[in-house]
Amino acid sequence: WVSSFVSSSITSVRLSPAMRLFHGTLCAALAVTALCGKNSECIEDKDDGLCSTNLETHTFQPPNELIPADVRGVYWIDAGPDAPGYTNPWVDLNFLQPFPEGSRKEGKFWVMDRTPGYQSWEDVAETYPYVSHLTKMGSRSEVDPSDLTVTWSACTVTCGTKYEVWIPMPVSSPSQKVGPNEYIRQAKVFGITVSSWKGYRIIDENGEKTEFWDKLVEQVGERVLMLDDTE
Repeated sequence: WVSSFVSSSITSVRLSPAMRLFHGTLCAALAVTALCGKNSECIEDKDDGLCSTNLETHTFQPPNELIPADVRGVYWIDAGPDAPGYTNPWVDLNFLQPFPEGSRKEGKFWVMDRTPGYQSWEDVAETYPYVSHLTKMGSRSEVDPSDLTVTWSACTVTCGTKYEVWIPMPVSSPSQKVGPNEYIRQAKVFGITVSSWKGYRIIDENGEKTEFWDKLVEQVGERVLMLDDTE
């Protein structure tokens, strides 16, 4: 609340050159995120472009009407205690955008995995190398809304260039709905199932919290990691 008060107080008046200097000095000295123009949700900067944020106050994307209602929303991917660093407190499918009409993947949706706000992780040591690899690889999630199967491709060193090429990865993650807002997900490599875990829809198609929201907060706590959109 201190950063919000300082930011609003300073930005509500026209700053003189002397005050602008004070503004910059205070920003550098105190690292007040809102004052410096950083992501206001970031509580503490972390390594590998990550920052910690409060799960309870995070602002999710508004419902994406392009996505079918029965799968639209935000999901908690619970990898369990045996896979530290791989749990996603949230994966916000409202970030998805459709592949172009007439393309080979028409009907499916995609998002870059390193999109800030798309997903979050627990603040454990194993998260950092995983996220570092993910951001450097330039992978994107490709989602089939008919069954919530996710596949991946990566552009690696060609990302953002005129020579951009997407290389399919031999990994897929199909989902089986086992109850309202409750799923079992699998990881398959070359078609062979190598692991499975639980998934829950925590924000529904209308942007409302589901019955699994409180369970999420109880299990992972309020403080989680996300990619900082100012990096």
